[in-house]
Amino acid sequence: MRLGSEQALQRLLHTWEGVVANRPDAAIGWAQEIFAAGTVLESETALTRAATNPASPGQSRTELMNSVFGGKVSGEVLDLLGGLARDSFKDSEDLVEAVSRAGVETLFMSAQYANRLHDVEEELYRASRVLSEQRELRRTLDDKSIDAGRRQGLARQVFGSWSPETVALLEHGVESDQQIIHQLRRWIGDAGRRSEHLVAIVTAAQPLEADQEERLTALLAKRYGKPVEIHVGVDPALIGGVRIAIGPDVIDGTLASRIKHVKSVFAD
Repeated sequence: MRLGSEQALQRLLHTWEGVVANRPDAAIGWAQEIFAAGTVLESETALTRAATNPASPGQSRTELMNSVFGGKVSGEVLDLLGGLARDSFKDSEDLVEAVSRAGVETLFMSAQYANRLHDVEEELYRASRVLSEQRELRRTLDDKSIDAGRRQGLARQVFGSWSPETVALLEHGVESDQQIIHQLRRWIGDAGRRSEHLVAIVTAAQPLEADQEERLTALLAKRYGKPVEIHVGVDPALIGGVRIAIGPDVIDGTLASRIKHVKSVFAD
């Protein structure tokens, strides 16, 4: 992927992670919708050319995505696809790759928020070992003359008891034109890079100022001993203060929780 396209993808993924942070339970379903859209874009070359045509205004490219995928994917995924079309991807191949990578990163986000990213990374490694040793299985999963649904079914039969994100990645991998073993090795690296930092979901009664976000980020990084990326959501029902969720840890300093505690004391 070209540098400009890579930069555009990273900008969009940063925004997208804020969306996923507020609905981590929906992330696996969203990833599957993204992969399905990517399959359409890869097969419809006229569509991808139109969606990356530099002579067409960004809003027109977004409207094109809306006309193709509206009603077929969730509103959140439709916004993501529209943003991908609106940004500066240099050609159709870059757009198709960006959509695939957005789906993969969505699954890693899901695993991280569920505190099982390490498990997914380990399972991807184990899958690569299994497929390296079981050549017949690897050849079958890579055989494009076999219906993709049948190959996905085989992947579920072999690996279906693993983490749902790992299973979804394997299903996507066997549908892709690339060899599954190469994709697994790349995803292991991607999962490892993501695990180098923590993600904090911060919910506040009102938006935080930039300096407040910076101070909070520094405090959390000091407490946990590694870089922390925060995503802030707003919930006026909290009245005041913030609630912070990092993996299994929840730090609730909201006024609403204190009021609830006081009420429970008097109720007792």
